[in-house]
Amino acid sequence: MKLRVVKPHEASFDYNVFFKRGDKVKVGREDPEMPGWYWCENHEGVWSWIPEEYLDIDGEEGTITTDYDTGELTVEPGEVFEYVAEVEYWTLCRDRDREGWVPTENLEPTQ
Repeated sequence: MKLRVVKPHEASFDYNVFFKRGDKVKVGREDPEMPGWYWCENHEGVWSWIPEEYLDIDGEEGTITTDYDTGELTVEPGEVFEYVAEVEYWTLCRDRDREGWVPTENLEPTQ
């Protein structure tokens, strides 16, 4: 499925973190604006948001259940991407040169 950007988005972070299935993380707070997203720390001390669907949470500890790259895309209206996946308010998009997350509300299906 192809998706067209209808609203601009600037990536929230200038870095991305790759979590592998089985990685252990420290689980922090849940995002009050986007329930189901948790602020987590990896073994290198880097914090990032991780969707609950990709976490097995046990108190303040968690295990990554699915490989996950936190990279977001900076996008402008009119750009077109291939749909890859969707998780809690965000859609993973891909074109020839890049892949990353975009807020789902910023996208619409196209032909």
